[in-house]
Amino acid sequence: MGQLQISPAAGALTPLERKRLDMVAHTLAGLHETQALQFFRDRPALLAACLQQHYPLDQALMEALGQRKDWRMLSASRVLQWSDELIEAYADEWDWELLSKNPALPWSGALLDRYTERWNWQSLCTNSALPWSQALLEAFVYRWNWAVLSRNAELPWTAAFVEANAHRWDWTALSWNTGLPWTVGLLENYRERWDWTGLSANTSLPGDAALVERFAKHWQWTWLSANPSLRWSEALVTRYAAQWDWEALSSQAQLPWSPELIARHAELWDWGALSANPHLPWTLELLRAWPARWDSAALWRNPSLPWSVLLPQWSDPTWLQTPQPLTPPSPLQAWDWDALSENPALPWSAALLEALQDPCDWDRLSWNPGLPWDGNLLAQFARDWDWSGPSSSSALPWSEALLAQHADAWDWERLSANAHIPWSEDLLAPYADRLNWATLSAQTALPWSTAFYLRFDAHWFPSLVAQHQGLNIHHLSSDDITTLLQEKPS
Repeated sequence: MGQLQISPAAGALTPLERKRLDMVAHTLAGLHETQALQFFRDRPALLAACLQQHYPLDQALMEALGQRKDWRMLSASRVLQWSDELIEAYADEWDWELLSKNPALPWSGALLDRYTERWNWQSLCTNSALPWSQALLEAFVYRWNWAVLSRNAELPWTAAFVEANAHRWDWTALSWNTGLPWTVGLLENYRERWDWTGLSANTSLPGDAALVERFAKHWQWTWLSANPSLRWSEALVTRYAAQWDWEALSSQAQLPWSPELIARHAELWDWGALSANPHLPWTLELLRAWPARWDSAALWRNPSLPWSVLLPQWSDPTWLQTPQPLTPPSPLQAWDWDALSENPALPWSAALLEALQDPCDWDRLSWNPGLPWDGNLLAQFARDWDWSGPSSSSALPWSEALLAQHADAWDWERLSANAHIPWSEDLLAPYADRLNWATLSAQTALPWSTAFYLRFDAHWFPSLVAQHQGLNIHHLSSDDITTLLQEKPS
């Protein structure tokens, strides 16, 4: 019998294929390294900024940086090769407040103890990366700011942890803290210590009808009325009708809204707040049921009203061709054109804007996200817009042609800050003298690359770009960086 032949598994690489791929990868890595070297060699300011914010510097590279160190930048760095030795080496240079906030340090009780007089203990109290424990709290009990600790939701909260430090907590701050393991038992154990205003507003409480009843004498009812996390029911609303703050309740999103609930408490609602609430079951029937109670000014701004039913003519091609004066639909009163111009839910169209060109407020319309934004709409009403609005728009179909068509009308400052524009070399180049390059340098949405940076090299603010872009700094080895830092700028 012949020897059994075993074929390589489908998709598996042979040793020769693996060797070839390794050679390709090595060649590409070398190419990237060479390109990065040349790029940063010509831009020492960018090199220093990118190194200090995006490169895992060790002590040797820190020394090589020399006088170019930005100690605030370094103190806040999440990518330095933090160690006890590195911290000690530059103990007199660090910004200790930023260091105290930095979650990347090798936090330990020993590290805290070594620099007790340097730390900003209030900032430490907010740092979630510390190895929080009862032992750590006890070790530095007189250093902590207990009011700030009491607000920290990241502490290892348990009932036992609360009890162990009951004499130290700031109970007002603790009452607002959403990180505690809230239970009826915890509330009961410290009934007389809690700040019941904070508890009433706390969205992490297990807020059901039983909890409301158990502590009915303690709640701050205005804050409780506005708390969206309660398990709202019609029964709960009715049970405590005399206690609720009805203005806050009228603005609630989470109530089980129905025509019946509204009718049951008609004498108690704040009808102005109710009129502005978009979460009601808005229908023509509901509006007509209470014509004398609604607040017309609030209704005009409410995007959830059945506008297509209230204003059917505004979608009627016949009326739009020859618009006639209209009476405001009942129960709305005199037209409020400021409010209407801001309302995104109306049946906006170019034809409707033309029909309402005179009464509308074009400053407000210019910021209205509900308009059918496109190039034709912009052009048709070019003389009417406040161009700051369209320049900030996320809805426009941005393109080279659109920018060029209205080049003299745009608010270029707002345009520079607009993260929704698909910026590219072709889009930026024609307007280099109009754009705000400091604003653009801080834009994370640009198509960043070394080639893109080079295209507009003279315009960028290196320190602003380096706040969010490393620009292939990671392709450089420690030896490369040492060489670059030792070179004198040409």
